[in-house]
Amino acid sequence: MKKSGLIAVLLVGMMMLMAGTVMAGQTVLEEIMAAGKIKVSTDANYAPQSYLNDKGELEGFDISVAKEVAKRLGVKVEFVTPDWDLITAGKWGKRWDISIGSMTPTAERKKALLFTMPYYSSPAQFAVHKDNTTIKKLSDLAGKKIGVASETTNERYLEHNLKIEDVKIVYPDWKPGELKTYPTDANHIEDLALGDGVRLDAVFTSRQTLAAAIESGCGKGCPIKMIGEPPYYEPLSFALDKSRPNSETLLARLNEILKGMYDDGTLVKLSMKFYKTNLIPKLQ
Repeated sequence: MKKSGLIAVLLVGMMMLMAGTVMAGQTVLEEIMAAGKIKVSTDANYAPQSYLNDKGELEGFDISVAKEVAKRLGVKVEFVTPDWDLITAGKWGKRWDISIGSMTPTAERKKALLFTMPYYSSPAQFAVHKDNTTIKKLSDLAGKKIGVASETTNERYLEHNLKIEDVKIVYPDWKPGELKTYPTDANHIEDLALGDGVRLDAVFTSRQTLAAAIESGCGKGCPIKMIGEPPYYEPLSFALDKSRPNSETLLARLNEILKGMYDDGTLVKLSMKFYKTNLIPKLQ
């Protein structure tokens, strides 16, 4: 090889090495902006958060939030649907950049993931039969038979042993007369719908679950009504892979975007669209 050719090869090699060094030093935000695309992991079977519509397209609250985030970043969005345990385990290996999938930032998950500020919440909510006239406030539930799904945060709350990361739990100064557990929320809602005090005096679940049940009519009619304010809210956040270097700038930018979506009412609008109720105000 001629000397000039050798020099040219060495120069090309040095340029490639320098380019690689620059790429290695890029922040995750810079990588996304350079690619012009953000990869978002979500669930394809989690309505109304995320689901496949009749056209086979992803739709739902989380999907709309992700699209809005991408828009405000100035990039396109690509969705992937890995198993939930793979998402919460971290070490994604750049297979996706962010999880927008209604994730609660627990202490255990924080070992592997970074979390944004909450973008909405799951408020716990009591409900009684529409015919009931004696239970007007939460303290009136003392001594009553309350239905709840087993192994849930709601059951733990009524048993006074609930712990949610970064959430102060204030327990009621009253106790139910009987706590009746069910496999799912749908089961105790159905029992309450049978009549006031027939099987239950009240139920305890999430506000969006009750709103969806009332909206759909519980199959054959849903004569129930919500009472009182939610006793606690479970925060839900975006998640990033903690093992991916230089993620802090992306985390900060996502929090800026979320703050903007709070301020201009976008999150409230999407909450009303998909949940028929406002799951946003307690997060501000």
